[in-house]
Formats: sequence, C-alpha cells, structure tokens
Amino acid sequence: MVNKQKAEQIYKESLKILKKAQLKNGGFLATPIGERYPYVYPRDHAFCILAFNSAKRFKEAKRGLVFILKSQLENGAFPQRLDKKGKDASYKPIQIDGSGLTIYAFCDYVKKSKDFNFATKHWGSVTGFFNYVNSALDEEKDLVFTPNSVHEFPPTEKGLEIWANGVCSAAFREAYEISKLINQENKSFLDVSNKIKKGIDEYMWNSRVKGYIKNIRLKESSSIITHTDAAALALSEFNVFPADYDHLRMSIKRIHKDLWNKDLGGICRYPKFEGRNNGGWGPWPHFTLMMADHFIMAKNRKKAEKYINWVIKISYKNKLPEHISTVKEFNEYVTDFTEAAILRPDRMTMINNAKKHPMFKRGIAYVTLPLVWPHAQFIITWNLYKDRFK
Repeated sequence: MVNKQKAEQIYKESLKILKKAQLKNGGFLATPIGERYPYVYPRDHAFCILAFNSAKRFKEAKRGLVFILKSQLENGAFPQRLDKKGKDASYKPIQIDGSGLTIYAFCDYVKKSKDFNFATKHWGSVTGFFNYVNSALDEEKDLVFTPNSVHEFPPTEKGLEIWANGVCSAAFREAYEISKLINQENKSFLDVSNKIKKGIDEYMWNSRVKGYIKNIRLKESSSIITHTDAAALALSEFNVFPADYDHLRMSIKRIHKDLWNKDLGGICRYPKFEGRNNGGWGPWPHFTLMMADHFIMAKNRKKAEKYINWVIKISYKNKLPEHISTVKEFNEYVTDFTEAAILRPDRMTMINNAKKHPMFKRGIAYVTLPLVWPHAQFIITWNLYKDRFK
C-alpha cells in the first residue's frame, strides 16, 4: 500500500515548488534559483502546465501557456530553451518533443478548463506547429525527424526518435479533438496523428528485442538504436497505444527488466554508457512515475504502487531530485569530465550541491534537488492514482 499521508505531503510540496519556480511572466524555471538550470525549457515547462491542469489550477497553467506561446518561432516550432524574459536562449538544436509537448499541454488545458476563447485566440500556434511537422515528415515512414530529443545526446537522439514521435502523435490527436470543440474541425490533425502512430508500430517495433526501439538514424547513417530506453514510455504516458496493447505491454516489461536499477531501485533512462552519464548513472523519479502511470491506466494497483513507493522512499524532505546515483558512479563521472576539461559552471553547481547534501555521506548522490519536472510528474501521477483507485 502507498503511504497516503507521505504522498500528500510530497504532493503539497510539489505544488509549492512549481509555484516558486514560476516567474511573474508565467515561465517555469527547470530548477529554483541557485540550482543547476536557471532557464525555461519547453519540455519541463509543458509538464508544469500539465501538472497544474491535473490539479485544476488553471490560472497558473494559463499564465504558463501565454508565456511559451509568445516564443513560437516563424517556422512553427519552439526554441530549445528560453531565458527568464522569454527570449530564445537555445544552445542546442530544436527539440521537436518540447514543441509537441507545448501543443499537447495547450490542448489539455483547453479540454479541462473549457477555456474555448483561449483556444480560438491562440489556434494559430497549433496550426503553425502542425504545418512545421507535416512538412518535415519522413516521406517513406511518416515519422518525425528531430535533431535533438529527450535525453539530449546526439548519437541516440538525432533521427526518427521514439519519444518525439509519440509526443507528436498524441499532440495532433488532441488538437483534432479541440478543433471540433471550437468549430474549426481539421481532419488533417487526426490523419497525421494516425500516420505517425502507424509508423511507430510498423517501423519502431522490433520483434527480436520484443520492444520499441529508441531511434532510426537515416540522415546520418543507416543505423538503428535498439537498446532499451525510458523514452518509449511516451507511448503509454500520452496514450498513443492503450495500456493493454501487446507491443506496449511487452515494451514496459522490457523497460523494467533492463532499466530497474539493481543497487538503488527506480527506473534509469537507458543502460549504463561509459562517458555518457551526466551526474552519475542512476534512476530518475519522473520516469519511474511514468511506469506507475502505465499500471494505473492498466488498473494494476499493486504494480503502480511499487513505483510510487520507490519515489516516496527516495524523496528528501518531500523534495525530489533529477536523479540519484551511487557516490562511486558519481565520482567516476566527476573524474572523467574533469580530466576531459568539460565541466561547465552549471555542472560545477550540480557537483557541489550533490557533495554538500547529507545523503552523499551515506553513499547516494542526489543530483539537482529539487528539479521541477519530477514534482510536476508526481502531481500528475498522484491525481491519476486517486482518481482511478477511489
């Protein structure tokens, strides 16, 4: 069983953290001031909006949407990141998943708040992003090419990537439903959503590994990335496929088998790669909570509680980190990045904060505490859990 009293404490603290991270102009910083990420990232920002939608805190959600919609680029996408004033501060290529999540959060807000006037006023943002993606679909596979995506590591993210495609399919499905509600029905939204969905199942399902693959990299080289990756959780989190769909069910099983951390518990983003693990390899609360979401939607309370309980267990004073790592693996990261001379100032902030944390002396590095995204995800998961298992 879940410790409901503790879960409610984390829930309330999560709302406080999101509220504190929201700027006066509506933008959500990825971390509070003094931590690692003093910027607004559309991906994290969108999850904050989804969390406030879930909590029926529509005032905060709307302010967040007004902020992000102003930043839309001429091509219809949104910047990789923004500064506190809402200006483009990108230092990496466009991330299609962040743009898709913005549109998904917009539709979720309209559906739950019934603010149809807001939808009509800003509908151009939806059609702008749709036109951008529709013109960029791979001609053979009807999948979205993204130069960068959720884990921000070009060797695995650049291409026809699973998370970005799942998000875009879901965003256009929801956009179609909203288009009907505001008397601007556009069947093209649903057509493209279904095209991407079909492409995912036809080209990204791998019968050998019995799971959805991470990426198809055609533009750089004829290669595929088949390792288990938490990014496949987008197919469940955004209801691209139903929870009982065989391919999704098998992928979820594969994620737990390969990515459940044997030392610390919790779901890691991907298998351990030497030289890749920023802050030390280890489990991430928000991906662990997405596993809980899958089993909540599958009406499997026992399995859902396994993942929720792990997040409750590793919370520190009701706060959640980006991820945790053993001190040994954290120090391996510090050594590798120090000797390669690639420790940027934000990484030094993260390292110093982790070393000062009381849990470091107990053998666990709490990396970037608190990060806004896992708190947003906890709000979403806990409300979903309470609604399903009343």
